[in-house]
Amino acid sequence: MLEPSLNNTYRDVLDDDMRDDEKFNPVYVEQIFEAKTRIFDEMCKATGTPDTEYDELSSAKFNARSVTKKMLADWLEAVCCIFDKYTTPVLANSLKVAADLDTMKDEKIIDQKKIIDLQEKIIEKKEAELQSVKTVVQTTVQSEIKSYSSVLKNTCNKALAPRRMQAALKTATEEDGRSKNLIIYGLEEKKEDKLEDEILEVLSHLDEKPRIVSCSRLGKDSTADKEPTKRNFQPIRVSLSGTDHVRQILNKTRKLRTVEGYTRVYICPDRSPDQRVSHKKLVEELKQKRISEPSKRHFIRNNSVFSCDT
Repeated sequence: MLEPSLNNTYRDVLDDDMRDDEKFNPVYVEQIFEAKTRIFDEMCKATGTPDTEYDELSSAKFNARSVTKKMLADWLEAVCCIFDKYTTPVLANSLKVAADLDTMKDEKIIDQKKIIDLQEKIIEKKEAELQSVKTVVQTTVQSEIKSYSSVLKNTCNKALAPRRMQAALKTATEEDGRSKNLIIYGLEEKKEDKLEDEILEVLSHLDEKPRIVSCSRLGKDSTADKEPTKRNFQPIRVSLSGTDHVRQILNKTRKLRTVEGYTRVYICPDRSPDQRVSHKKLVEELKQKRISEPSKRHFIRNNSVFSCDT
């Protein structure tokens, strides 16, 4: 077949590399569609067919007086050229791609089957190992239970001794009593006022008005003869009617730092001697953290020091 001379209108969109390229390229498909569209648009215009209504192109339309033999010959030549020199190579390459995809699909199915078989073998092996461990654990536990039972029997006899029972009961009672107490530091001593009124005045700044069961200063004021700015006022133990008020007050105690006249007043839980020692260590750790990492915010919560970015 002789090489046809395509109209420039169609050739402009077709890449000549398409005829020799052995690889499928989606761009070539788009070019063929574009060339086809241009030919069909020209046919519609010559036959009086509405644009893009390609389905209405028929032999009757082509037999119209407005369509010359030269037009028909040019269109036929262009269509044959596009189909033979451009479309056929693209279709051939697409068949190769389809075959390669089928091969890859089959290989993937085989690989997946191998993976499933391997997973099943691993599961079987783990189940066997698990059963072996289970047997060993059961044997060990039974042995340890016998030993522990003997030790527990002797330990319980010692733990339930009268003195130890009394000590445990005393500790539990003290813990329960302290849970209803507060310790207030830094509150100035005013002899002309009642201590309970002073405490209620402090708590009013926290929007709290609990029922005070008892209150008293701890120890004696050994700095009564010093200047007010150098005095170390004795702490106050305050007993309330319940633990709920204690928790509410402790959650709000920071507000006092912004109240004039109470910036040096602190409210803390009533800790046991051991708890005071532990808390003192936490405070020291907190101070060190603030020195070593000044850019972060440090605080004590749940008996630990925490840090976070500010």
